[in-house]
Amino acid sequence: MEDIHEVTSRPPRAERMTERPIGGRYILERRIAGGGMGAIWMALDSQLQRHVALKQMASHRVSCAEDRQRFAREAKAIARLHHPHVVQVHDYGVDEDVPYIVMELLEGEDLEALLGRRQRLTPAAVTPLLLQAARALDAAHAAGIVHRDLKPANLFLAHVDGEEMLKVLDFGLALLNEGAEPTPQGKELAGTPRYMSPEQMRGMTRLDHRSDLWSLGIVLYRSLTGQFPFSVDALEALRDGTSPPSLMPVSQVAPELGKEADGFFARALAPDPSQRFASAQEMAVAFSALVLAGRPTRPAKILIVDDEPDTILVMQQRFRKQIESAAYELIFATNGEEALEKLRQHPDTDVVLTDLNMPKMDGLSFLARVGEVNSLAKVIIVSAYSDMSNIRTAMNRGAFDFLVKPVSFQDLKSTLEKTLKHVGELRRMLRSTEENDLLRMFVHGGVVERVLSAVRTPLGVAGERVDATVVFVDVKNFLPVTRSELPDAAIRRLNANFEVIVSELVSSGGVVDKFVGDAVMAVFRGQGHLGRAAEACLQTRQRLSDLAFRSGEHSAYTHGVSMGLASGELLSGSIGAKTMGRLDATVLGDVVNTAAWLASVAGKDQLLIPEALRERLESRFECQAVGPHLLPGQKTPAPLYNIVNRKEPVVSTSDPTASTPPRKEKDDPRMVALNEGRD
Repeated sequence: MEDIHEVTSRPPRAERMTERPIGGRYILERRIAGGGMGAIWMALDSQLQRHVALKQMASHRVSCAEDRQRFAREAKAIARLHHPHVVQVHDYGVDEDVPYIVMELLEGEDLEALLGRRQRLTPAAVTPLLLQAARALDAAHAAGIVHRDLKPANLFLAHVDGEEMLKVLDFGLALLNEGAEPTPQGKELAGTPRYMSPEQMRGMTRLDHRSDLWSLGIVLYRSLTGQFPFSVDALEALRDGTSPPSLMPVSQVAPELGKEADGFFARALAPDPSQRFASAQEMAVAFSALVLAGRPTRPAKILIVDDEPDTILVMQQRFRKQIESAAYELIFATNGEEALEKLRQHPDTDVVLTDLNMPKMDGLSFLARVGEVNSLAKVIIVSAYSDMSNIRTAMNRGAFDFLVKPVSFQDLKSTLEKTLKHVGELRRMLRSTEENDLLRMFVHGGVVERVLSAVRTPLGVAGERVDATVVFVDVKNFLPVTRSELPDAAIRRLNANFEVIVSELVSSGGVVDKFVGDAVMAVFRGQGHLGRAAEACLQTRQRLSDLAFRSGEHSAYTHGVSMGLASGELLSGSIGAKTMGRLDATVLGDVVNTAAWLASVAGKDQLLIPEALRERLESRFECQAVGPHLLPGQKTPAPLYNIVNRKEPVVSTSDPTASTPPRKEKDDPRMVALNEGRD
């Protein structure tokens, strides 16, 4: 099924068209999407002077009575539903024997595109989307409409008045349960097999709303895990009705969801419709309650890293009461390498208690890599008093506290309790932040990361030097808007761009440091920060370009962006007036100044970098020289480069270790059979 509001990665070529208005009023401006049933155009409604999306049936489909009936059925189904979470149809007609549907023009992207970039979303991010989809489906089901093709590509995340609103699209396969209208029966199985209910895959013609609930459950499972719950073999078993396949427990794929989620999906994806949820709203409410309840109460996880042979026995004896009462769960490792692996196996670890002197990987080396694996776990260093210089290094690298040997058990107990309390507060803050809607989560997620970054520096330490990448993304030529438009309109226009920019930067691991007028400053730290920053900028530029193409010359997204990127050593710390309670975590240094200056001289949709970074990035990105410029603090002009695009990876066919690309699902003969509805 084509997506009527598909955002293409590259705008299609303009097509030739006549000046004659469709239906006497709709002037086609440009083609924005297309598929097997027809093309989607941005059109101007000459009577109401507004832009609309016009879906025109493909010429090779016009002669097919069944296709015409399906096209008309889509218009009729949408017209029945005056609902904020269903794309609205304005008009339907036939122009020179070619049917067309006129709908509202949406700005944004579908859930399929979002999952393509993010792979998976947090439960808190999925919850508002599920609630909105459920409201739309309940309205459709109450009107006697079964969608039959619910999937991420048909769930559109539209930008409406600066907020994100989910819209259900494409009712071309909808069943309209009316006594006077026969249920459509095609020769081929209609829909998308990965999301079809078992009864739909068997070709049952009388489907009810519970078929859509199954599809919604598949969408939810994939959004949370990045995977499908059933293999192709399992789909065949579901279609044939031989034996119900076992469902992959969601807690095995995404442990943070907890065991309760397994029971939820067992009901949502029950092969027997009578065992599923009664309505979409019931499903959404059940999932929301599961998310709000949070994780079940669990012991605090403490990883103890020490190569002394009696460490395990001593610590188990010391904390016997806490272990027996399930207050603590102790995990042990003998060196830094083993400790990193333990952190990967236990992502919910709260505190790490580590010695400095160990074989293979010492405590300082381990400390430098903890953030790559677990950004919330706090590290307590244990060392001799004579090792104070290393302790200072450890504190500067982000250690939360330290203990001096010989360690007093009471001191150890108090330090652990204090640290666990701190981690608990951070986790609660993170969970409450994630309970906002999707776009607000991205912005607030950046704020949370700033807080987390700030608390890594202990009280009394003025700051630290870090290696990071700074990005400035400036909405190009926005100043004239502040002079020509009303204040509310100008702010909405700027925020529409910021919603896209911030979400892309944060999704690649960036931290939004501040908004500077019409620019966003973001900091990337940790492993691969330079490459992630460059990738995030290219993705930002592409998304804004797609939105501008879809929305036309008067869109908020037509400004484009000018971007600057610099990388190196920074000073990180809290600055401000402490006595007034005004402190902010930020970064300072030449890297910040360079990135800001590069953004100021960049042209529209340019991403400028200094020559030193070109040498580090040219293996992955195509860099184009833009001429010498005088950088801040330099006396002679230096070459600058614009990152044009990412390079495609090259796989040598002579390499015997090169893996064979996986066969696409659509080429799998079993999926072809499912698509065609045959054995």
